[in-house]
Amino acid sequence: MKGRFLIALIATGVGATVAVTTGTLLEGAARAAESVVKAQRQVQSRGAAVPQPDTSSPNWKKLSDDVGVMIRDDERLGLRGRLYVSVEGVWLPVATDGLADVLPLVPVN
Repeated sequence: MKGRFLIALIATGVGATVAVTTGTLLEGAARAAESVVKAQRQVQSRGAAVPQPDTSSPNWKKLSDDVGVMIRDDERLGLRGRLYVSVEGVWLPVATDGLADVLPLVPVN
């Protein structure tokens, strides 16, 4: 009798744990999907708000019709570069060479 009660108690505990874990995972997946949608909307809405590189600068190197690099010589950090990709006519920075590239030290229009 005591053994059956313990088995039922353990089964109830395991079932409750599985139910709570499943609910938590499903809620987390829904939040992750919502986060991805928000990020995509932000990128689309800020498309033109991104500072555009000065493509007439001698430091601008066009690699193809939709890829270019802005190169600069930083007195503290040496030669630096930022890779840009053109998406629907807007140049978006996709790779930076370091923390200094996040700062607005690159010539922009």
